[in-house]
Amino acid sequence: MVINASFEVIKTALNNGKELFEMGDQLAHFSNAGREIDQKAKMAKKGSDQESDLEIFMAQEAMRVKREELKELMIRTRHLLWDEFLHFEGEQMKARQKAARLEEKRKAERTDFIMTCAAWIVAFLILAGSLFGGLKILIGMK
Repeated sequence: MVINASFEVIKTALNNGKELFEMGDQLAHFSNAGREIDQKAKMAKKGSDQESDLEIFMAQEAMRVKREELKELMIRTRHLLWDEFLHFEGEQMKARQKAARLEEKRKAERTDFIMTCAAWIVAFLILAGSLFGGLKILIGMK
């Protein structure tokens, strides 16, 4: 549904004389919907039963058709616009992957920090308990 709605807004706006760069939000929704469909297809290949195979296939097919129509609209608007869009989309994917890797690294560092703090606390408690027990033994010997 998101694909169809976003595409219709883009198509109508372009036919009414708007420039493509003015529809950034709709293009983002369109691209995000395509990524979601691709992720669902990958999950289905791994054995996840979130949606039926037919639904996923039909959604992918609808996305392919809409991308072809968008390509035609972009080429009619400006000759190299489609190529620029693909380049931009690729750069955005790289940026998202880089951000995901950074987030994973931050989570790993945070986990490492928490584990280190927990180890220090346990070591301190063991040392304090040993000292307290040793002190109690020393006082009891007198």
